Amino acid sequence: MKKKLFKALAAAALCAASLSASAQIKLWQVTSGYLELDKGFLTAMSGVGTKVNAPVTMHIIQHPRGLIVFDTGVNVAVAEGGCASYWGAGLCSAFNHKQSRDEVIDRQVQKLGFKVEDVKYVIYSHFHLDHAGNIKLFPKARHVVQNAELKNAWWPEKFQRAAFVLKDFDTTRDFDFLELNGDFDLFGDGSVTVLDTKGHTQGHQSLMLKLPKTGYVIMSGDAIYTAENEKGVVPGITWSAVHSMKAIDRIKMLRDTRNGQIWYSHEGEQFEKHKGKVFE
Repeated sequence: MKKKLFKALAAAALCAASLSASAQIKLWQVTSGYLELDKGFLTAMSGVGTKVNAPVTMHIIQHPRGLIVFDTGVNVAVAEGGCASYWGAGLCSAFNHKQSRDEVIDRQVQKLGFKVEDVKYVIYSHFHLDHAGNIKLFPKARHVVQNAELKNAWWPEKFQRAAFVLKDFDTTRDFDFLELNGDFDLFGDGSVTVLDTKGHTQGHQSLMLKLPKTGYVIMSGDAIYTAENEKGVVPGITWSAVHSMKAIDRIKMLRDTRNGQIWYSHEGEQFEKHKGKVFE
Protein backbone atom coordinates (compact mmCIF):
# COMPACT_ATOMS: atom_id res chain seq x y z
CA MET A 1 0.00 0.00 0.00
CA LYS A 2 2.84 2.35 0.95
CA LYS A 3 4.61 1.62 -2.34
CA LYS A 4 1.47 2.48 -4.32
CA LEU A 5 1.05 5.72 -2.35
CA PHE A 6 4.68 6.64 -2.92
CA LYS A 7 4.36 5.99 -6.65
CA ALA A 8 1.19 8.09 -6.83
CA LEU A 9 2.84 10.98 -4.97
CA ALA A 10 5.92 10.75 -7.18
CA ALA A 11 3.77 10.78 -10.32
CA ALA A 12 1.84 13.78 -9.03
CA ALA A 13 5.09 15.62 -8.23
CA LEU A 14 6.45 14.86 -11.70
CA CYS A 15 3.22 16.07 -13.30
CA ALA A 16 3.29 19.27 -11.24
CA ALA A 17 6.92 19.86 -12.18
CA SER A 18 6.09 19.31 -15.83
CA LEU A 19 3.18 21.77 -15.65
CA SER A 20 5.37 24.30 -13.85
CA ALA A 21 8.07 23.97 -16.51
CA SER A 22 5.51 24.28 -19.27
CA ALA A 23 4.17 27.47 -17.72
CA GLN A 24 7.58 29.12 -18.10
CA ILE A 25 8.15 28.29 -21.77
CA LYS A 26 8.16 31.20 -24.19
CA LEU A 27 8.69 31.29 -27.95
CA TRP A 28 9.80 34.00 -30.35
CA GLN A 29 10.10 33.82 -34.14
CA VAL A 30 12.79 36.08 -35.58
CA THR A 31 14.45 36.45 -38.97
CA SER A 32 17.95 36.24 -40.37
CA GLY A 33 17.07 38.64 -43.16
CA TYR A 34 15.35 37.83 -46.44
CA LEU A 35 16.12 35.80 -49.53
CA GLU A 36 15.08 37.12 -52.93
CA LEU A 37 14.71 33.95 -54.93
CA ASP A 38 12.79 32.23 -57.68
CA LYS A 39 9.45 31.05 -56.31
CA GLY A 40 9.99 27.76 -58.10
CA PHE A 41 12.67 26.93 -55.48
CA LEU A 42 9.85 26.81 -52.92
CA THR A 43 6.98 25.46 -55.02
CA ALA A 44 7.97 23.06 -57.78
CA MET A 45 6.31 23.79 -61.16
CA SER A 46 4.47 26.75 -59.63
CA GLY A 47 5.57 30.35 -59.97
CA VAL A 48 8.80 29.51 -61.75
CA GLY A 49 10.47 32.72 -62.88
CA THR A 50 8.69 34.88 -60.31
CA LYS A 51 10.91 36.52 -57.69
CA VAL A 52 9.72 36.48 -54.07
CA ASN A 53 11.13 37.80 -50.81
CA ALA A 54 11.25 34.95 -48.32
CA PRO A 55 12.07 35.49 -44.64
CA VAL A 56 14.76 33.26 -43.15
CA THR A 57 13.05 32.31 -39.90
CA MET A 58 14.76 31.32 -36.68
CA HIS A 59 13.29 30.62 -33.25
CA ILE A 60 14.31 31.41 -29.69
CA ILE A 61 12.77 29.37 -26.89
CA GLN A 62 12.96 30.19 -23.20
CA HIS A 63 12.71 26.95 -21.22
CA PRO A 64 13.32 26.11 -17.54
CA ARG A 65 15.98 23.62 -18.64
CA GLY A 66 17.89 26.20 -20.66
CA LEU A 67 17.61 28.67 -23.53
CA ILE A 68 17.11 27.03 -26.95
CA VAL A 69 17.73 28.30 -30.46
CA PHE A 70 16.12 26.51 -33.41
CA ASP A 71 18.22 27.26 -36.52
CA THR A 72 20.94 29.90 -36.63
CA GLY A 73 20.24 31.51 -40.01
CA VAL A 74 22.72 32.93 -42.51
CA ASN A 75 26.35 33.41 -41.54
CA VAL A 76 27.25 36.75 -40.01
CA ALA A 77 29.85 37.29 -42.75
CA VAL A 78 27.02 37.66 -45.28
CA ALA A 79 25.53 40.63 -43.39
CA GLU A 80 25.87 44.22 -44.60
CA GLY A 81 26.77 43.41 -48.19
CA GLY A 82 29.24 40.61 -47.50
CA CYS A 83 27.44 37.98 -49.59
CA ALA A 84 29.78 37.76 -52.59
CA SER A 85 32.93 37.55 -50.52
CA TYR A 86 31.54 34.71 -48.36
CA TRP A 87 29.02 32.76 -50.44
CA GLY A 88 30.42 33.59 -53.85
CA ALA A 89 28.75 35.15 -56.87
CA GLY A 90 26.76 32.06 -57.87
CA LEU A 91 24.90 31.60 -54.59
CA CYS A 92 24.41 35.34 -54.15
CA SER A 93 22.86 35.55 -57.60
CA ALA A 94 20.50 32.66 -56.87
CA PHE A 95 19.38 33.78 -53.42
CA ASN A 96 20.28 37.51 -53.19
CA HIS A 97 20.26 37.48 -49.41
CA LYS A 98 19.79 40.73 -47.47
CA GLN A 99 20.66 40.77 -43.79
CA SER A 100 21.60 43.55 -41.37
CA ARG A 101 24.06 42.85 -38.58
CA ASP A 102 21.26 43.25 -36.04
CA GLU A 103 19.34 40.41 -37.70
CA VAL A 104 22.08 37.85 -36.99
CA ILE A 105 21.07 35.32 -34.34
CA ASP A 106 23.43 36.57 -31.60
CA ARG A 107 21.90 40.04 -31.76
CA GLN A 108 18.40 38.58 -31.91
CA VAL A 109 19.13 36.69 -28.67
CA GLN A 110 20.48 39.86 -27.07
CA LYS A 111 17.43 41.91 -28.10
CA LEU A 112 15.31 39.62 -25.94
CA GLY A 113 17.48 40.26 -22.88
CA PHE A 114 19.62 37.11 -23.03
CA LYS A 115 23.33 36.55 -23.59
CA VAL A 116 24.73 34.25 -26.26
CA GLU A 117 26.31 32.24 -23.44
CA ASP A 118 22.82 31.55 -22.07
CA VAL A 119 22.00 29.36 -25.07
CA LYS A 120 22.24 25.77 -23.84
CA TYR A 121 20.81 23.94 -26.86
CA VAL A 122 20.94 24.73 -30.56
CA ILE A 123 18.60 22.55 -32.61
CA TYR A 124 18.98 22.46 -36.39
CA SER A 125 16.30 21.65 -38.92
CA HIS A 126 19.23 20.91 -41.26
CA PHE A 127 22.64 22.24 -42.23
CA HIS A 128 21.85 24.29 -45.35
CA LEU A 129 23.44 27.73 -45.66
CA ASP A 130 20.36 29.60 -44.37
CA HIS A 131 19.74 27.38 -41.35
CA ALA A 132 23.08 26.48 -39.76
CA GLY A 133 25.19 29.43 -40.87
CA ASN A 134 26.08 30.62 -37.37
CA ILE A 135 26.81 27.39 -35.52
CA LYS A 136 30.24 28.80 -34.62
CA LEU A 137 28.63 31.57 -32.53
CA PHE A 138 27.62 28.90 -29.96
CA PRO A 139 30.77 26.92 -29.13
CA LYS A 140 29.61 26.03 -25.59
CA ALA A 141 26.10 24.86 -26.46
CA ARG A 142 24.87 21.33 -27.15
CA HIS A 143 24.01 20.99 -30.84
CA VAL A 144 21.02 18.76 -31.64
CA VAL A 145 20.98 17.31 -35.15
CA GLN A 146 20.21 14.06 -36.93
CA ASN A 147 23.24 11.84 -37.47
CA ALA A 148 22.25 11.49 -41.12
CA GLU A 149 22.32 15.27 -41.52
CA LEU A 150 25.85 15.57 -40.18
CA LYS A 151 27.07 12.90 -42.59
CA ASN A 152 25.27 14.51 -45.51
CA ALA A 153 26.54 17.99 -44.64
CA TRP A 154 30.15 16.88 -44.52
CA TRP A 155 29.87 14.77 -47.69
CA PRO A 156 26.71 15.76 -49.60
CA GLU A 157 25.45 14.17 -52.77
CA LYS A 158 26.49 16.17 -55.83
CA PHE A 159 23.04 17.52 -56.59
CA GLN A 160 22.73 18.86 -53.03
CA ARG A 161 26.25 20.16 -52.59
CA ALA A 162 25.65 23.84 -53.41
CA ALA A 163 23.30 24.44 -50.46
CA PHE A 164 25.89 23.33 -47.89
CA VAL A 165 28.60 25.92 -47.19
CA LEU A 166 31.39 23.92 -45.58
CA LYS A 167 33.10 26.89 -43.96
CA ASP A 168 29.94 27.46 -41.91
CA PHE A 169 30.83 24.38 -39.86
CA ASP A 170 34.35 23.35 -40.89
CA THR A 171 35.87 23.79 -37.40
CA THR A 172 33.01 22.30 -35.37
CA ARG A 173 33.95 18.61 -35.28
CA ASP A 174 34.76 18.85 -31.58
CA PHE A 175 31.52 20.63 -30.67
CA ASP A 176 29.10 18.88 -28.31
CA PHE A 177 26.75 17.20 -30.79
CA LEU A 178 23.68 15.27 -29.72
CA GLU A 179 23.32 13.03 -32.78
CA LEU A 180 19.80 11.70 -33.24
CA ASN A 181 18.35 8.85 -35.24
CA GLY A 182 14.68 9.76 -35.42
CA ASP A 183 12.25 11.49 -33.06
CA PHE A 184 13.51 12.67 -29.69
CA ASP A 185 11.80 14.12 -26.59
CA LEU A 186 14.53 16.52 -25.49
CA PHE A 187 13.56 16.79 -21.81
CA GLY A 188 11.36 13.73 -21.43
CA ASP A 189 8.24 15.77 -20.63
CA GLY A 190 6.74 16.40 -24.08
CA SER A 191 7.50 20.12 -24.02
CA VAL A 192 10.18 20.02 -26.74
CA THR A 193 10.04 17.20 -29.28
CA VAL A 194 12.31 16.81 -32.28
CA LEU A 195 10.54 15.23 -35.26
CA ASP A 196 12.15 13.19 -38.01
CA THR A 197 10.92 14.87 -41.20
CA LYS A 198 13.52 13.78 -43.73
CA GLY A 199 12.83 14.75 -47.32
CA HIS A 200 14.20 18.22 -47.86
CA THR A 201 17.53 16.70 -46.79
CA GLN A 202 18.41 13.19 -45.64
CA GLY A 203 18.47 14.28 -42.01
CA HIS A 204 15.91 17.07 -41.89
CA GLN A 205 14.04 17.51 -38.62
CA SER A 206 11.23 19.73 -37.36
CA LEU A 207 10.46 20.87 -33.82
CA MET A 208 7.23 20.57 -31.84
CA LEU A 209 6.64 22.69 -28.73
CA LYS A 210 3.91 22.38 -26.15
CA LEU A 211 3.14 25.87 -24.84
CA PRO A 212 0.83 26.39 -21.83
CA LYS A 213 -1.41 29.01 -23.49
CA THR A 214 -0.78 28.71 -27.22
CA GLY A 215 -0.81 24.90 -27.23
CA TYR A 216 1.18 22.89 -29.76
CA VAL A 217 3.35 24.71 -32.28
CA ILE A 218 5.22 22.75 -34.95
CA MET A 219 8.12 24.64 -36.50
CA SER A 220 8.39 22.81 -39.79
CA GLY A 221 11.78 24.02 -40.96
CA ASP A 222 12.12 23.42 -44.68
CA ALA A 223 9.81 20.42 -44.55
CA ILE A 224 7.14 23.02 -45.36
CA TYR A 225 8.40 26.24 -46.91
CA THR A 226 5.02 27.92 -47.36
CA ALA A 227 1.27 27.43 -47.05
CA GLU A 228 1.20 26.20 -50.65
CA ASN A 229 3.35 23.21 -49.71
CA GLU A 230 0.95 22.35 -46.90
CA LYS A 231 -1.86 22.36 -49.47
CA GLY A 232 -0.05 19.83 -51.62
CA VAL A 233 2.42 21.69 -53.84
CA VAL A 234 5.70 19.76 -53.89
CA PRO A 235 8.65 21.72 -52.43
CA GLY A 236 11.00 22.94 -55.17
CA ILE A 237 14.35 22.14 -53.57
CA THR A 238 14.30 18.68 -52.02
CA TRP A 239 16.45 15.58 -51.64
CA SER A 240 13.42 13.29 -52.03
CA ALA A 241 9.99 14.47 -53.19
CA VAL A 242 8.41 11.26 -51.89
CA HIS A 243 9.85 11.69 -48.41
CA SER A 244 9.02 15.40 -48.47
CA MET A 245 5.34 14.74 -49.09
CA LYS A 246 5.30 12.07 -46.37
CA ALA A 247 6.87 14.57 -43.97
CA ILE A 248 4.23 17.17 -44.82
CA ASP A 249 1.46 14.64 -44.21
CA ARG A 250 3.03 13.67 -40.89
CA ILE A 251 3.31 17.26 -39.68
CA LYS A 252 -0.31 17.92 -40.63
CA MET A 253 -1.44 14.79 -38.78
CA LEU A 254 0.44 15.83 -35.64
CA ARG A 255 -1.06 19.32 -35.91
CA ASP A 256 -4.60 18.03 -36.35
CA THR A 257 -4.48 15.42 -33.57
CA ARG A 258 -3.17 18.02 -31.11
CA ASN A 259 -5.25 20.97 -32.30
CA GLY A 260 -1.99 22.81 -32.89
CA GLN A 261 -0.52 25.03 -35.57
CA ILE A 262 2.25 24.82 -38.16
CA TRP A 263 4.85 27.53 -38.60
CA TYR A 264 6.49 27.57 -42.04
CA SER A 265 10.14 28.41 -42.69
CA HIS A 266 9.88 30.93 -45.54
CA GLU A 267 6.32 32.25 -45.53
CA GLY A 268 6.32 36.06 -45.54
CA GLU A 269 2.65 36.58 -44.69
CA GLN A 270 2.77 34.28 -41.67
CA PHE A 271 6.05 35.76 -40.41
CA GLU A 272 4.60 39.26 -40.44
CA LYS A 273 1.85 38.05 -38.08
CA HIS A 274 4.39 36.52 -35.68
CA LYS A 275 7.01 39.27 -35.80
CA GLY A 276 7.60 41.02 -32.48
CA LYS A 277 5.27 38.74 -30.53
CA VAL A 278 5.97 36.38 -27.65
CA PHE A 279 4.06 33.10 -27.58
CA GLU A 280 3.44 31.40 -24.24
